[in-house]
Amino acid sequence: MTRLTKLDNDEYRWLADDDDCYHYGEYTSKGGFRASDTNQQIWNLKNKPTAGKGALYSKGKAVEYWGNVLANCLELEYVNQFCTLIPMPWSKPTTHADYDDRMLQVLRSIARRKPSLDIRPLIIQTETRESQHLGTRLTPTELRETLAINRSLLNTPIKPHVLVFDDVITMGSSYNAIQS
Repeated sequence: MTRLTKLDNDEYRWLADDDDCYHYGEYTSKGGFRASDTNQQIWNLKNKPTAGKGALYSKGKAVEYWGNVLANCLELEYVNQFCTLIPMPWSKPTTHADYDDRMLQVLRSIARRKPSLDIRPLIIQTETRESQHLGTRLTPTELRETLAINRSLLNTPIKPHVLVFDDVITMGSSYNAIQS
């Protein structure tokens, strides 16, 4: 089984000592797509929905790549029984032309191996904001102001453990906002 690596929370400004965050692969900031296979797959995953056919083909391949990686890292029987999986929302609301549900697509890719997984986009982006990696990085409090809970997805109780999936962690601000 492929392994996830637990983050050293001291290296991430917004993570508390008791936060359990894991990652797969090392993303080299400002390294471009040639820096590593991880960078290449993240770059492809981040292709906008309005991109050309070739970029969207590469995005689809990246969705499957990350779905396979995560499916091989997770104990799917345990996750199926005890966990609700939540994709990190993107910086655009669903009504925006550049809305990107890439993490939901990755989770659905995992679910092709275990269709009964509890996957819910419980956290939604309520207003357009700049992506964290492109501009001024928002604090968790500022990010929370742009997020809401999709209460229509709470008719069925969530499971005892909630797993949040994001494509990159830089300072932990998004994680902190979602957690609270």
